[in-house]
Amino acid sequence: MDYKNNLVRRQLIKKAVIPVAGQGTRLLPITKTQPKEMLPLFSSRQNGELLLKPIIQLIFEQLFSSGIRDFCFIVGKNKRIIEDYFSPDYSFLTHLSSIQKTAAISDFKEFYKKIEKSTITFISQTKPLGYGHAVSLAASFVGKEQFLVHAGDTLIISPNNTHISLCMSTSADGVIALQKVIDPKPYGVILGQRIGKFYNITRAIEKPKKFISNLAIMPVNSFHYEIFNILKKIKPGKGNEIQLTDAIQKMIDLDFDIKGFQIHRSSLHFDIGTSENYWRAQKLSKKLSDKRLI
Repeated sequence: MDYKNNLVRRQLIKKAVIPVAGQGTRLLPITKTQPKEMLPLFSSRQNGELLLKPIIQLIFEQLFSSGIRDFCFIVGKNKRIIEDYFSPDYSFLTHLSSIQKTAAISDFKEFYKKIEKSTITFISQTKPLGYGHAVSLAASFVGKEQFLVHAGDTLIISPNNTHISLCMSTSADGVIALQKVIDPKPYGVILGQRIGKFYNITRAIEKPKKFISNLAIMPVNSFHYEIFNILKKIKPGKGNEIQLTDAIQKMIDLDFDIKGFQIHRSSLHFDIGTSENYWRAQKLSKKLSDKRLI
């Protein structure tokens, strides 16, 4: 497919599915009542003033700047706080004005404008049946379109958001962001042949016990809508949960064109899934915010 047609395909991807239904048990006790996706990272305004933003807001704003306008959050128990946060509250801004919190007002106004220019859907995952199951619940939201999937607890910062644009810049049936890791056991990994900037993926394995590959699947991908039919049929995998990695493998088995790309070597990865990772993410975001890079 030529560049012009690739650009057309890229422009067609306007929908993002963001699973935020995980229970966050590795971050207890703070996640007893607060979703991990609402945990803050450091950010900064143009004037250099330091802010704390929920990681889910940073993800939303990044996707918005990449052209996404239709968002579907897959929420779980105790996640109503996310829906409330993404509901503009101008009476709160009036209160902030009365106590002269002008920087916070400005930031909220920018955030609210983005929300109002977007269509946001919330779908409840009533049982914790896995990441793949959470994605499957968005079938009616997506319809017959190519769409983006982005985890709600992981933020990647790359030059010009290339990790997002590459997911939307090919005619493949699935595009998987990848990163080389030292220890691949906690990840889904892939095997494939690299041709140019993309890998032709031939195998996808969730959390392998033995070393197979150090190319780990990052939680930023795009898919053909046919993946929903596959997710409905596959059996529970690792952790007795419906795994998105297993659905990717099934797409490969059915001769769908699944490609992958390594995120840029200068990219930064903020994963808040564990207390240790969240501490690292906090320190890194503070360092970047001091330089006004986040």
